[in-house]
Amino acid sequence: MTLTVLKAGLQSSIQAAPFRGLRKLAVPSGGAADGLSLALANRLVGQPLDTAAIEITLGPAEFRADRALAVAVTGAPCQVQINGEEAEPHQTLHLNAGDTLSIGRVWAGCRVYLALSAAIRVPEVLGTRSTLIGAGFGGLNGRALADGDVLALGEDGGDTPALVTPAELQPFFGHGFVLRVVAGPESDRLALGMAALARKRWRVSSRSSRMGLKLQGNAIDLNSAAPIRSGAVFPGIIQCPPDGLPYLIGCEGQTTGGYPRIGQVIRADRHLIGQLAPNATMMLVPVQPEQAEQILHEKLKLWTDWLPGLGLG
Repeated sequence: MTLTVLKAGLQSSIQAAPFRGLRKLAVPSGGAADGLSLALANRLVGQPLDTAAIEITLGPAEFRADRALAVAVTGAPCQVQINGEEAEPHQTLHLNAGDTLSIGRVWAGCRVYLALSAAIRVPEVLGTRSTLIGAGFGGLNGRALADGDVLALGEDGGDTPALVTPAELQPFFGHGFVLRVVAGPESDRLALGMAALARKRWRVSSRSSRMGLKLQGNAIDLNSAAPIRSGAVFPGIIQCPPDGLPYLIGCEGQTTGGYPRIGQVIRADRHLIGQLAPNATMMLVPVQPEQAEQILHEKLKLWTDWLPGLGLG
Protein backbone atom coordinates (compact mmCIF):
# COMPACT_ATOMS: atom_id res chain seq x y z
CA MET A 1 0.00 0.00 0.00
CA THR A 2 1.50 3.34 -1.02
CA LEU A 3 0.88 7.06 -1.31
CA THR A 4 2.58 8.83 -4.21
CA VAL A 5 3.70 12.44 -3.87
CA LEU A 6 2.69 14.07 -7.15
CA LYS A 7 3.53 17.62 -6.03
CA ALA A 8 5.51 18.18 -2.85
CA GLY A 9 5.18 21.96 -2.85
CA LEU A 10 7.50 24.37 -1.06
CA GLN A 11 8.31 22.07 1.86
CA SER A 12 6.38 18.97 2.85
CA SER A 13 7.77 16.53 5.38
CA ILE A 14 6.82 13.63 7.61
CA GLN A 15 6.26 14.85 11.16
CA ALA A 16 5.06 13.17 14.32
CA ALA A 17 5.98 13.47 18.00
CA PRO A 18 8.99 15.63 18.92
CA PHE A 19 12.41 14.26 19.82
CA ARG A 20 12.06 14.12 23.60
CA GLY A 21 14.78 14.25 26.25
CA LEU A 22 17.63 14.77 23.79
CA ARG A 23 18.29 18.50 23.97
CA LYS A 24 21.25 17.84 26.29
CA LEU A 25 22.77 16.04 23.29
CA ALA A 26 22.08 19.08 21.05
CA VAL A 27 19.15 17.37 19.30
CA PRO A 28 16.36 19.91 18.64
CA SER A 29 12.80 19.10 19.65
CA GLY A 30 11.47 18.99 16.09
CA GLY A 31 8.17 17.24 15.45
CA ALA A 32 5.07 18.93 14.09
CA ALA A 33 5.39 22.71 14.06
CA ASP A 34 1.70 22.88 15.05
CA GLY A 35 1.12 19.90 17.31
CA LEU A 36 -2.54 20.77 17.88
CA SER A 37 -3.37 20.58 14.17
CA LEU A 38 -1.48 17.28 13.91
CA ALA A 39 -3.55 15.88 16.77
CA LEU A 40 -6.81 17.06 15.20
CA ALA A 41 -5.96 15.40 11.88
CA ASN A 42 -5.02 12.09 13.50
CA ARG A 43 -8.21 12.10 15.58
CA LEU A 44 -10.28 12.13 12.38
CA VAL A 45 -8.59 9.00 10.97
CA GLY A 46 -8.57 6.99 14.18
CA GLN A 47 -4.85 7.26 14.86
CA PRO A 48 -3.00 8.17 18.09
CA LEU A 49 -2.63 11.94 18.30
CA ASP A 50 1.11 12.07 17.54
CA THR A 51 1.15 9.51 14.71
CA ALA A 52 3.31 10.46 11.72
CA ALA A 53 1.50 12.62 9.17
CA ILE A 54 2.50 14.95 6.34
CA GLU A 55 3.19 18.59 7.22
CA ILE A 56 2.69 20.86 4.19
CA THR A 57 4.14 24.37 4.28
CA LEU A 58 2.03 27.00 2.48
CA GLY A 59 0.98 24.57 -0.29
CA PRO A 60 0.04 23.58 -2.89
CA ALA A 61 0.65 19.82 -2.80
CA GLU A 62 -0.88 16.75 -4.42
CA PHE A 63 -0.97 13.04 -3.60
CA ARG A 64 -2.33 9.81 -5.12
CA ALA A 65 -3.46 6.75 -3.17
CA ASP A 66 -3.00 3.29 -4.66
CA ARG A 67 -5.52 1.71 -2.27
CA ALA A 68 -8.63 2.85 -0.45
CA LEU A 69 -7.88 4.71 2.78
CA ALA A 70 -9.21 7.50 4.97
CA VAL A 71 -7.46 10.86 5.24
CA ALA A 72 -8.03 14.16 7.01
CA VAL A 73 -6.75 17.69 6.41
CA THR A 74 -6.37 20.27 9.20
CA GLY A 75 -4.27 23.32 10.00
CA ALA A 76 -4.06 26.42 7.82
CA PRO A 77 -7.23 27.03 5.76
CA CYS A 78 -6.89 25.97 2.14
CA GLN A 79 -8.79 24.43 -0.75
CA VAL A 80 -9.07 20.63 -0.59
CA GLN A 81 -10.08 18.57 -3.63
CA ILE A 82 -10.47 14.88 -4.46
CA ASN A 83 -10.18 14.25 -8.20
CA GLY A 84 -10.95 17.92 -8.78
CA GLU A 85 -14.10 17.89 -6.65
CA GLU A 86 -14.34 20.07 -3.57
CA ALA A 87 -13.82 18.37 -0.21
CA GLU A 88 -13.85 19.73 3.32
CA PRO A 89 -11.05 20.04 5.87
CA HIS A 90 -11.63 18.98 9.46
CA GLN A 91 -13.55 15.86 8.52
CA THR A 92 -12.81 12.26 7.60
CA LEU A 93 -12.38 11.86 3.83
CA HIS A 94 -12.37 8.50 2.07
CA LEU A 95 -10.13 7.93 -0.94
CA ASN A 96 -10.51 5.08 -3.40
CA ALA A 97 -7.64 3.42 -5.25
CA GLY A 98 -6.23 5.87 -7.78
CA ASP A 99 -7.84 8.96 -6.25
CA THR A 100 -5.87 12.20 -6.24
CA LEU A 101 -5.98 14.51 -3.23
CA SER A 102 -5.04 18.13 -3.88
CA ILE A 103 -4.13 20.68 -1.22
CA GLY A 104 -4.32 24.30 -2.40
CA ARG A 105 -2.22 27.26 -1.36
CA VAL A 106 -3.11 28.36 2.16
CA TRP A 107 -5.30 31.44 2.58
CA ALA A 108 -3.90 32.28 6.01
CA GLY A 109 -1.62 30.60 8.52
CA CYS A 110 1.32 28.55 7.28
CA ARG A 111 1.07 24.76 7.66
CA VAL A 112 -1.44 22.09 6.68
CA TYR A 113 -1.53 18.57 8.11
CA LEU A 114 -2.53 15.47 6.16
CA ALA A 115 -3.18 12.41 8.33
CA LEU A 116 -3.78 8.89 7.02
CA SER A 117 -5.64 5.89 8.40
CA ALA A 118 -2.66 3.72 7.36
CA ALA A 119 0.67 4.30 9.10
CA ILE A 120 3.48 5.89 7.08
CA ARG A 121 6.29 3.33 7.06
CA VAL A 122 9.48 5.18 7.84
CA PRO A 123 12.02 4.10 10.46
CA GLU A 124 11.68 5.27 14.03
CA VAL A 125 14.75 7.32 14.93
CA LEU A 126 15.42 8.32 18.54
CA GLY A 127 11.87 7.51 19.52
CA THR A 128 9.92 9.24 16.75
CA ARG A 129 9.27 9.19 13.00
CA SER A 130 9.61 12.96 12.66
CA THR A 131 12.00 14.60 10.20
CA LEU A 132 14.70 16.98 11.43
CA ILE A 133 15.20 18.72 8.12
CA GLY A 134 18.04 20.95 9.32
CA ALA A 135 19.97 18.04 10.81
CA GLY A 136 19.18 15.65 7.95
CA PHE A 137 17.79 12.64 9.80
CA GLY A 138 14.47 11.01 10.60
CA GLY A 139 11.37 10.79 8.41
CA LEU A 140 12.09 9.86 4.80
CA ASN A 141 15.89 9.80 4.57
CA GLY A 142 16.14 12.94 6.68
CA ARG A 143 14.74 15.25 4.01
CA ALA A 144 11.65 17.04 2.81
CA LEU A 145 9.42 15.16 0.40
CA ALA A 146 10.02 15.52 -3.34
CA ASP A 147 7.85 15.10 -6.42
CA GLY A 148 7.63 11.41 -7.28
CA ASP A 149 8.34 10.06 -3.79
CA VAL A 150 6.38 6.90 -3.02
CA LEU A 151 5.55 6.48 0.67
CA ALA A 152 5.07 2.93 1.90
CA LEU A 153 2.00 2.59 4.12
CA GLY A 154 0.94 -0.04 6.60
CA GLU A 155 -2.37 -1.81 6.32
CA ASP A 156 -5.45 0.32 6.72
CA GLY A 157 -7.23 -0.39 9.98
CA GLY A 158 -10.55 -1.08 8.28
CA ASP A 159 -13.64 1.08 8.08
CA THR A 160 -12.78 4.47 9.57
CA PRO A 161 -15.83 6.21 11.04
CA ALA A 162 -16.74 9.51 9.42
CA LEU A 163 -15.96 12.27 11.92
CA VAL A 164 -16.03 16.05 11.87
CA THR A 165 -14.07 18.28 14.23
CA PRO A 166 -16.65 20.15 16.34
CA ALA A 167 -16.97 23.68 14.98
CA GLU A 168 -16.03 25.25 18.30
CA LEU A 169 -12.77 23.27 18.32
CA GLN A 170 -11.62 24.19 14.81
CA PRO A 171 -8.79 26.71 15.23
CA PHE A 172 -9.11 29.97 13.32
CA PHE A 173 -5.99 31.26 11.61
CA GLY A 174 -5.89 34.75 10.16
CA HIS A 175 -3.00 36.97 9.11
CA GLY A 176 -2.60 38.46 12.59
CA PHE A 177 -1.73 36.52 15.73
CA VAL A 178 -1.62 37.18 19.46
CA LEU A 179 1.00 35.25 21.41
CA ARG A 180 1.15 35.47 25.18
CA VAL A 181 4.60 35.56 26.73
CA VAL A 182 6.24 35.41 30.13
CA ALA A 183 9.49 37.12 31.04
CA GLY A 184 12.68 35.38 29.95
CA PRO A 185 15.85 34.89 32.02
CA GLU A 186 17.38 38.12 30.68
CA SER A 187 14.22 40.21 30.50
CA ASP A 188 15.91 42.68 32.86
CA ARG A 189 17.96 43.76 29.83
CA LEU A 190 14.82 45.40 28.36
CA ALA A 191 15.13 49.15 28.89
CA LEU A 192 11.33 49.49 29.10
CA GLY A 193 10.66 46.09 30.65
CA MET A 194 8.20 43.63 29.09
CA ALA A 195 6.16 46.60 27.87
CA ALA A 196 8.80 46.94 25.15
CA LEU A 197 7.40 43.79 23.56
CA ALA A 198 3.73 44.59 24.12
CA ARG A 199 3.78 48.07 22.59
CA LYS A 200 4.88 46.88 19.19
CA ARG A 201 3.30 45.03 16.29
CA TRP A 202 5.76 42.60 14.80
CA ARG A 203 5.95 41.21 11.28
CA VAL A 204 7.44 37.82 10.41
CA SER A 205 10.43 38.16 8.10
CA SER A 206 11.01 35.99 5.04
CA ARG A 207 14.11 34.78 6.93
CA SER A 208 11.98 32.28 8.81
CA SER A 209 11.71 28.50 8.89
CA ARG A 210 11.01 25.60 11.23
CA MET A 211 14.22 26.60 13.02
CA GLY A 212 13.04 30.07 13.96
CA LEU A 213 11.41 33.32 12.95
CA LYS A 214 13.09 36.69 12.57
CA LEU A 215 10.72 39.52 13.51
CA GLN A 216 10.59 42.93 11.85
CA GLY A 217 9.51 46.19 13.45
CA ASN A 218 10.97 48.94 15.59
CA ALA A 219 14.11 47.71 17.30
CA ILE A 220 14.03 47.02 21.03
CA ASP A 221 16.29 49.04 23.31
CA LEU A 222 18.43 47.06 25.73
CA ASN A 223 19.94 48.67 28.81
CA SER A 224 23.16 46.71 28.43
CA ALA A 225 25.18 45.41 25.51
CA ALA A 226 27.38 43.26 27.74
CA PRO A 227 27.69 39.68 26.46
CA ILE A 228 25.99 36.87 28.33
CA ARG A 229 27.03 33.29 28.88
CA SER A 230 25.45 30.94 26.34
CA GLY A 231 22.45 29.18 27.84
CA ALA A 232 19.67 26.77 27.02
CA VAL A 233 16.98 27.79 24.54
CA PHE A 234 13.94 25.89 23.33
CA PRO A 235 10.88 26.45 21.11
CA GLY A 236 9.08 29.61 22.13
CA ILE A 237 12.11 31.45 23.52
CA ILE A 238 12.46 35.03 22.23
CA GLN A 239 16.05 36.19 21.86
CA CYS A 240 17.21 39.74 21.22
CA PRO A 241 20.26 39.96 18.90
CA PRO A 242 22.39 43.13 18.72
CA ASP A 243 20.14 44.65 16.01
CA GLY A 244 17.27 44.78 18.52
CA LEU A 245 14.92 42.75 16.32
CA PRO A 246 13.66 39.65 18.17
CA TYR A 247 14.26 36.09 17.03
CA LEU A 248 11.64 33.50 17.98
CA ILE A 249 12.96 29.95 18.35
CA GLY A 250 10.94 27.42 16.32
CA CYS A 251 10.44 23.69 16.73
CA GLU A 252 13.77 22.85 15.05
CA GLY A 253 15.67 25.65 16.75
CA GLN A 254 19.10 25.24 18.27
CA THR A 255 19.46 24.06 21.86
CA THR A 256 21.77 26.82 23.14
CA GLY A 257 22.17 30.49 22.37
CA GLY A 258 24.19 33.51 23.42
CA TYR A 259 21.70 36.35 22.92
CA PRO A 260 19.55 37.69 25.77
CA ARG A 261 16.41 35.57 26.27
CA ILE A 262 13.93 38.36 26.83
CA GLY A 263 10.70 36.37 26.70
CA GLN A 264 9.09 33.00 26.28
CA VAL A 265 5.84 32.13 24.48
CA ILE A 266 3.57 30.32 26.93
CA ARG A 267 2.99 26.61 26.41
CA ALA A 268 -0.71 27.07 25.57
CA ASP A 269 0.17 29.29 22.58
CA ARG A 270 3.32 27.56 21.36
CA HIS A 271 1.55 25.59 18.62
CA LEU A 272 0.65 28.91 16.97
CA ILE A 273 4.31 29.52 16.16
CA GLY A 274 3.98 26.83 13.49
CA GLN A 275 1.28 28.87 11.74
CA LEU A 276 3.29 32.09 11.44
CA ALA A 277 4.01 32.61 7.76
CA PRO A 278 6.29 35.29 6.30
CA ASN A 279 4.56 38.70 6.46
CA ALA A 280 2.14 37.59 9.17
CA THR A 281 1.80 40.09 11.99
CA MET A 282 1.72 39.41 15.71
CA MET A 283 1.27 41.05 19.06
CA LEU A 284 3.18 39.77 22.08
CA VAL A 285 1.14 40.08 25.27
CA PRO A 286 2.98 39.70 28.60
CA VAL A 287 1.37 37.52 31.29
CA GLN A 288 2.53 36.27 34.66
CA PRO A 289 3.66 32.63 35.12
CA GLU A 290 0.61 31.79 37.23
CA GLN A 291 -1.63 33.18 34.47
CA ALA A 292 0.19 31.02 31.93
CA GLU A 293 -0.52 27.93 34.02
CA GLN A 294 -4.20 28.81 34.27
CA ILE A 295 -4.49 29.47 30.54
CA LEU A 296 -2.93 26.07 29.79
CA HIS A 297 -5.25 24.34 32.26
CA GLU A 298 -8.32 25.94 30.67
CA LYS A 299 -7.18 25.15 27.13
CA LEU A 300 -6.50 21.49 27.89
CA LYS A 301 -9.85 21.24 29.68
CA LEU A 302 -11.58 22.56 26.55
CA TRP A 303 -9.96 19.91 24.35
CA THR A 304 -9.79 16.90 26.66
CA ASP A 305 -13.02 15.20 25.55
CA TRP A 306 -12.19 15.39 21.84
CA LEU A 307 -8.42 14.92 22.15
CA PRO A 308 -7.76 12.82 25.25
CA GLY A 309 -4.08 12.86 26.13
CA LEU A 310 -3.32 16.15 24.37
CA GLY A 311 -0.22 17.70 25.88
CA LEU A 312 0.51 20.89 23.88
CA GLY A 313 4.19 20.43 24.65
